[in-house]
Amino acid sequence: MNCSPLLPHDRTFIVWTLWFSAYFVSNGLNNWLPSLYKTVYHLPLQESLHAASISNIIQTAAVLACAFLIDKVGRKNWAAAAFILAGILLVILWANGAKSAESVMYLGSSAYGVMGTITVLLYLYTPEIYPTRIRAIGTAFATAWSRLASAIAPTIVGFVLGAEGITSVFLLFAAVAVIGALLALKMIETREKMLEEIAP
Repeated sequence: MNCSPLLPHDRTFIVWTLWFSAYFVSNGLNNWLPSLYKTVYHLPLQESLHAASISNIIQTAAVLACAFLIDKVGRKNWAAAAFILAGILLVILWANGAKSAESVMYLGSSAYGVMGTITVLLYLYTPEIYPTRIRAIGTAFATAWSRLASAIAPTIVGFVLGAEGITSVFLLFAAVAVIGALLALKMIETREKMLEEIAP
């Protein structure tokens, strides 16, 4: 018996949107923050590289925490909480006007680290929701949305930055994170379930 009320096309729409949202924010921040330190805050190259390395250190710690806790917390709860937390961090940056490189360094890097846990989680979750006969193609199409998001995020960020200013970019990322959170709440929880129960 299928424990989920979601039809295959429903779960596909949800997982595609999750991949797009997660990578739009994650890769958008990862690609944009290093140049932001240099061009907007005029940090020397060494400090810019140090700030960028903080993002990767935070993300590594967050991903390790996800690896150890995901089977206790559950995929749905983790994804929803991570999107919400990242959104809150980005809204704080928007609200305070991203006044200093330090605030961007710590809040932006923390948001990037949290989003990194979702990108890792999706590689685990996506194959779980498809039956064996379409698991590979289902996962391949889902991951394609991450590439699309990664490709268009820098262009959209550049447009918003030029038109509305730096704080609006953080608000944009927060809005995408909210969309991700809303879709995460509709995920099928796969924790401690046999694959046959989830996708017969």
